[in-house]
Amino acid sequence: MRKLFSNQAGFTLVELAIGLVIIGLLIGAILGGAQMIKNAKIKRQVNDLQGLYGAVYTYFDRFLQLPGDADGDGNFDTDSAVWANIESEELAYETKRSPFGSKYYFGADTASTPTAHRNGNYIMCSIPKDVALNVDKQLDDGVDSTGVITTDGDYSGTGKTNVYYFID
Repeated sequence: MRKLFSNQAGFTLVELAIGLVIIGLLIGAILGGAQMIKNAKIKRQVNDLQGLYGAVYTYFDRFLQLPGDADGDGNFDTDSAVWANIESEELAYETKRSPFGSKYYFGADTASTPTAHRNGNYIMCSIPKDVALNVDKQLDDGVDSTGVITTDGDYSGTGKTNVYYFID
């Protein structure tokens, strides 16, 4: 009887258990790594917005007017004019993209019913809703319709939303 079973090939329960533990550790490492990458992108998103905000105020300190405000009314005239002014001073470059692929835009909302819940000059980009909530919590109050960070909609669901970082 012993000869009959000794010729069979296969894995023992211990070998299978060790294999499953190794697979589990690999999956855990991959998922943890993916979250670390996402957190790094969120951090870069926050730093990008703060850097562009700083570029606007550095320009203002040098010239006593906002970049892209040729008529002196205190509002950005056009996105391209803002970029031209801050690029000419080598403060930032229009080719910069969000870590989530979006272009950064400068704008001013002066309408009686503002697009993004308030009036003023802003930096805008389109990012995933969960990231937008995280950015809002880091730079503001975590509410989509109040403060210096506002959005087109709420933070629920999937997809992207336009985030407006107001420059006061």
